[in-house]
Amino acid sequence: MTGSIVHGENILEQIHLLLRRYGFYADEGLAIHGSGISRKLVDSYFKEWDSSGIDDSTFDTVKELEGIVKYKRFLVAIGGGKVIDTGKVTAGNLGLPFVSIPTTLSNDGIFSPIGVIKKNHTPESILTKPPELLILDYSIIRSSPKELLLAGIGDLISNLSAILDWKLAVKLKKDTEDIPSMELSYEGAETFLDTEEEPFSIPFIKILAHGLIKSGLAMQRHGSSRPASGAEHLISHALDKILEKPLIHGIQCGFATLFTVLLHGEMGLFLRIKEFYERVGFPTTLEQVGIPEEKFREAVKLAPFLRPNRFTILHKNPEIEDALNYIT
Repeated sequence: MTGSIVHGENILEQIHLLLRRYGFYADEGLAIHGSGISRKLVDSYFKEWDSSGIDDSTFDTVKELEGIVKYKRFLVAIGGGKVIDTGKVTAGNLGLPFVSIPTTLSNDGIFSPIGVIKKNHTPESILTKPPELLILDYSIIRSSPKELLLAGIGDLISNLSAILDWKLAVKLKKDTEDIPSMELSYEGAETFLDTEEEPFSIPFIKILAHGLIKSGLAMQRHGSSRPASGAEHLISHALDKILEKPLIHGIQCGFATLFTVLLHGEMGLFLRIKEFYERVGFPTTLEQVGIPEEKFREAVKLAPFLRPNRFTILHKNPEIEDALNYIT
């Protein structure tokens, strides 16, 4: 079931009124946060609440949080992707309503039914309930680190690659078609790719947010991450295993998208994405992104084995040299 969305500038100043409007009262909930800005926001706007800080998004963290929140009526998460995912999975496990208040837009998890939780240092995607309420304060999001917003840009643009993979899988009878979910995911990314708004301005961030919300809605509708995860995500998961210090998820996915759309033969789309990336300061070469070529090659080889049931262009064992030439 689709949740509600409240968005605007400086709306956290009205947070208690907003939450009460949707039936959420301070003495009945737990607010979780990370370090830095999210902790400061909790100290400023959630003084009367029971709250808990989290350091990482692991299964152990989820288990600990379940013990803290099980006697509450709902859970609010204020922070970045790790905080949102931990709160989402915890609330889903306990059957509690979940309120998502992201402090940045680093991925499409803000409104999706997917939570990424680490097990033995390896991220795992968990299907759970989406947020019942999403609150977006564009003023706070705009002030978040540029690298995190670039990650959100990469995660949204990667939907263009994911849909190409899905269409290929349908054509080869490796998957079933879901046109509304396909269109919802693709539309959000395509609209953002075409925006002429000043990078990182409030109007730009609104379009990014709306695209990420559509991505989440597509996953809600389809019941899996298929509308927003293809070969580019598999390469990112492989890089998580191969690199000593993996990059932010959305940076890896967004960069891998340049490579995977070329594997599909979509030179026009590649050039559009590359031009957009250059305009916003997103890396377009292996040197710029900081991934050694041999590590990227290794990730491409490993990627199709990480999720053999999700057919992508990589499962056709394509020739990769020409595509590599465009990103080196």
